[in-house]
Amino acid sequence: MKRKYLYVSSFFALATIFTLMFFTDQQKENTNKEQLEKQNAETVDTVKEIRVNASTKYVIENYDGTTGVTTTEEETVPAEIAGMSREELEQYVRDYNQTTDVERTAEEPDQMELISFSKEKVVVREIYEGAEEEKGFYLKAANGEVIIYHNDQVTPYENTGILTEILPQEEQIKLQEGFYVADEKELYSILENLSS
Repeated sequence: MKRKYLYVSSFFALATIFTLMFFTDQQKENTNKEQLEKQNAETVDTVKEIRVNASTKYVIENYDGTTGVTTTEEETVPAEIAGMSREELEQYVRDYNQTTDVERTAEEPDQMELISFSKEKVVVREIYEGAEEEKGFYLKAANGEVIIYHNDQVTPYENTGILTEILPQEEQIKLQEGFYVADEKELYSILENLSS
């Protein structure tokens, strides 16, 4: 009976020791998990929002609407966007695009777009639409022929093949000075009258 009691006591003692070891190990594991989660949470909380700073590359894509050519150049970060986050820079671009031509100088772009934004590099496209082409034409006599010129009176638009020597004297004088024609409809009406 003494032996039986010794075995049972030993069994319970060992079971108690193992149970304590198991619970202690579980507590350590839970504590380690909590510390790791706390560290991860602190790491996420300390990550700052990306902002434009002096070390950020500032790349400008200049788009010329007249020629359709895009050129790229790198400049220093302008003071007005230094320190901005992506959202703030997007708002700055939206505000700029809502301003009128009257509020801008001739050197400033007509529109802007934010192409990319990262800690290392910001790319902004500046769009210069170009001057609107002037409408209208000029009719002039040159080398004994009626020539149609663009509105600038220098760039030929089309040779008509109408000789000035067959035209009445008053038309020849008018063509020597040149005269303005507002649109193609009026142009073709005048050319029809001159050729008949």
